[in-house]
Amino acid sequence: MKKSLAILIGFLMILMLAACSETAKPVNESDGGTDKEETKAELTLEEVLTKSTEASEELKSFSVNMDMSQEMSSGTEGENMNIDSVIDMDVTTDPMAFYQKMTMSMDGTEESYDIESYFTEEGMFLYDAAGKQWMKFPKEMSDDLLQMSSQQTNPGEELKKLQEFVDDFTFEQDAENYILKLKADGEKFNDFVKETAAETLPPELAANGEMLDNMKINGVEYEIVIDKETFYPSVLNMIMEMEITAEGQTISMKQNMNGQYSNYNKVEAIAVPQEVLDTAVEMEM
Repeated sequence: MKKSLAILIGFLMILMLAACSETAKPVNESDGGTDKEETKAELTLEEVLTKSTEASEELKSFSVNMDMSQEMSSGTEGENMNIDSVIDMDVTTDPMAFYQKMTMSMDGTEESYDIESYFTEEGMFLYDAAGKQWMKFPKEMSDDLLQMSSQQTNPGEELKKLQEFVDDFTFEQDAENYILKLKADGEKFNDFVKETAAETLPPELAANGEMLDNMKINGVEYEIVIDKETFYPSVLNMIMEMEITAEGQTISMKQNMNGQYSNYNKVEAIAVPQEVLDTAVEMEM
């Protein structure tokens, strides 16, 4: 969960590039329309993605509200675990920083967990509600996360890898938005996810080839909503089903994420409060 920013921005920006010659199909027909609306309707998927990528490259800050549910089960142990999370996050890109509040709850328990965190060039800080103590991540881990997150905020050549999935996109629109959907089966998408993970994970984890080899993606679905006026993404929904095998045990996981974006270029600079800097205890990893 601590890598949620990198994952969020990574997949958001990765999906901002593809090539397709067809224009968007209306999901709600209406009579009439201005010349401006007609011009927007004539944009191709390639043009929308290009404009969205260009807009994202100039992005300075934004906010995210995300609901996430995770269903995990072990075939050998017969154990099931369902976790629901609500995440509110403010993000700045230059310098790269975020402030996050997250509430997690687990089926079968009445207790919920509130997690507050800061991530800036001063390090990553996490509030331990149980111990009522701010914790500071080791510098090595913070540096890895900072480098990884900085890379993922800049769309570049890596985004072109999704061109091989261009035939899987559907392209629709309503009066205010372009709606992009991608559904990829596990075998087709598996290598892409592994390659992306290997390039974005911290070096010590990326070097663990066995971990990546034992990860199987059974299916991925994305829905991206792009505002017609700003070309900023306003919604990112994702469903992923995967399996991870470790020590002879296979864990199946289904993750459903619904994210809404707002406050583009309106988030003020994010700084770690002095009280947190003064009282945080460094974590031992």
